[in-house]
Amino acid sequence: MGQTFSEYFQGVMESMHQRQMMAIMAKVKPEDIRLMETYEYEGVPLALDTLKSTMDDLKTFEIREDDVFIVTVPKAGTTWTQEIMSAIMHDGDIEKLNKKHTMMRAPFLEMTHGANVHDDIPRAHKLLPRMPRSSPRLIKSHLPGQLLPPQVWEKKIKIVYVIRNPKDVVVSMFHHIDMMAAADRQFSFDEVFDRFINGTQPYGKWWAHYLYFWERRNDDNILFLRFEDTKKDLRGTVLKISEFLGKSLSDDVIDAITDHCTFENMKKNPMTNPDTLLQNAHGGQMPEGKSFMRRGKVGGWKAQLSDAQSEAMDALCKEKLAGTGLTFE
Repeated sequence: MGQTFSEYFQGVMESMHQRQMMAIMAKVKPEDIRLMETYEYEGVPLALDTLKSTMDDLKTFEIREDDVFIVTVPKAGTTWTQEIMSAIMHDGDIEKLNKKHTMMRAPFLEMTHGANVHDDIPRAHKLLPRMPRSSPRLIKSHLPGQLLPPQVWEKKIKIVYVIRNPKDVVVSMFHHIDMMAAADRQFSFDEVFDRFINGTQPYGKWWAHYLYFWERRNDDNILFLRFEDTKKDLRGTVLKISEFLGKSLSDDVIDAITDHCTFENMKKNPMTNPDTLLQNAHGGQMPEGKSFMRRGKVGGWKAQLSDAQSEAMDALCKEKLAGTGLTFE
């Protein structure tokens, strides 16, 4: 069946927007990004690049009935899960997926890197209303549940929420900050760990973030996933998300999505690896030995955390998660 004029025009506009975003990100330098500098918003520390004006706007942000959200704390498997979701929502049309970068297929609701310095960078929450109503929007957020747009809860839209062992989260977070931050804003692992365990890093207390959704894990509109389970059985996760999104896909399509979404294939695919866009902030190429998609492993914390740090995290989990039924291996 041939392409309609509307579909053709939309494709042209998306291509133009992608080129525009690439050009804009080319002028954002590491020193412009405020990843670990925070302010407090309704009791939650947020990065300076999550503008207060954006957060205020989200209180009245229009949520569509068919919107789908991917929500996590940072570095819990967001990009991986959003690509699985995007592939399912595109009915496994891998060719179509590879025409538009994953970061543009799943707009980052609240964050605008470099926004404190470059006020002409488009804000995702202002671009989202322009997306066609002919297909569901996939929206990414790291906001704790209470700070999501109120209509998310009023309209009970579908949310896929992913957790990961906090020990692996903090290690991944450290390497992400090390990759993104300017030379004069580098943090040691000990500094990142201390902020993480105290809940003073952007998005606040990870345990409160987890528990907000853990307590709602049996709600019909929430799919609660573990990073570790996806590592064990990627195809099983693809099937689980497909069912949650109301998609009945053939075995061949499920297999194609599973193959497309392996860590190895996503890392080498320029339309799924965020390095394609982030390298513009580093003069056209990523710093040597660094990548947004670093390892994607389970248990990498064992090579990074000291015995004292591991024990401190265990004690924190025991204290904050006691009686909830939420545990980590």
